[in-house]
Amino acid sequence: MNFLTHNNTATYADGQPELLNDLTRKLFFAAGMIAIVLGIFAFTFSTKGLATMSALFAVYTLFLAVLDMVLFTKSHALRGSFLVSALLSFVMGMTMLFRQDVTNEFLGLIFGFWVLFNAISILSQVWTPELLSNWYRFAGIAIGFIGILMGMYLTIFPDVASNTQSIVLGVFADLLGIYYLLVALFSAKKSATEK
Repeated sequence: MNFLTHNNTATYADGQPELLNDLTRKLFFAAGMIAIVLGIFAFTFSTKGLATMSALFAVYTLFLAVLDMVLFTKSHALRGSFLVSALLSFVMGMTMLFRQDVTNEFLGLIFGFWVLFNAISILSQVWTPELLSNWYRFAGIAIGFIGILMGMYLTIFPDVASNTQSIVLGVFADLLGIYYLLVALFSAKKSATEK
């Protein structure tokens, strides 16, 4: 890919701004690390613990909405995907944060939708060559499909045992973190001759 610089902003030869720069890589890395920590927490808490943790997941979801909006401003090919992902993350995060009564009442369903939305977001964005390529893309696709299965399980069976909810949520949060870390660490970088 050929890169040009204009006003200190890297762009492709066709005028499209560079999707991943140092800031977005750091945001992806932070998103990955936070997701892994949340996944570990989810393994250790019961349903009541998950209900109290929903505020942490809400704040994290709002952070993902900000990340998607940053990518929306930089992307041409997947603007719609990033915008929809940002809007879904924003609505889900606000609901989990300010409607704790709904979250506590429908905990399995809320987290099922959270898993499902994030998995669909991964699958819609993994096709961007700048995010992931080669076998990393296949890892992203696998994480997306596994997430869809997990999200469907929680939404179809929202009253499963608390241990099962914790395991499903924890596994997916860790997979989500791995996906974001793959993007942050292994996405295509500009070479010195392209800068």
